[in-house]
Amino acid sequence: MFVAMSDGCPHAGIGIAYNFGWKRSEIIDFIEMLVPVGYTAKTLSTMLVNECNRLYDNKPGDDATACIVRIRKREPMNILFGPPSNRDDCDRMMSLFFSKEGKHIICGGTTSSIAAKFLRKPLRASLKFEKSDIPPIAELEGVDLVTEGVITVNRVLEYARDHLAENTKYDIWSQQRDGASLISRLLFEEATDINFYVGRAINPAHQNPDLPITFSIKMNLVEELSECLKRMGKRIKVSYF
Repeated sequence: MFVAMSDGCPHAGIGIAYNFGWKRSEIIDFIEMLVPVGYTAKTLSTMLVNECNRLYDNKPGDDATACIVRIRKREPMNILFGPPSNRDDCDRMMSLFFSKEGKHIICGGTTSSIAAKFLRKPLRASLKFEKSDIPPIAELEGVDLVTEGVITVNRVLEYARDHLAENTKYDIWSQQRDGASLISRLLFEEATDINFYVGRAINPAHQNPDLPITFSIKMNLVEELSECLKRMGKRIKVSYF
């Protein structure tokens, strides 16, 4: 890991938290303490700059800029979102999805039911909302994470947009246990290569005029999330069924 910073970082806290600022050795200790956790370079730089701002008592006397580069092994991730448009393609879609190396995430009730049938394993739903407005997750043996579909993925997209900007919502998705936060940690922090398996089937429930969910919105979610992840440096492959 390589860390570069402006002199506003070691000057942080002069006359406030420290007499002579935040020593370089102390900054090194701060970063070395966080590295084993597995944070991304983006997150680490955010945490470093935020700590400088705290030492300045939120009134910085100098600019505090940080750039962090982290070398890591590739980590594949697979995400399944929606059933195929043709029911006859279910087994083919599932076979391709589960044959891929890496962790597996499934988004959507119908999709997870198809996966449970394919794996011949029980799908265990949860009614626990984890103090969140995001629908609860479920459990399925052979799958790392099972969540609701459109609402959850839409929240992941919100977090992705913010992560590429000011990263102000990091404290939310980095700590909470709802489906959107768990997906965000897997995609933003762990994954380097992400394979999307997207079903084009139209959910009858989404045709309710009282619901603001349409087929085009679902497809747009995948496209925009893919673009955000590419901007994070991820290798993205999207397969439609």
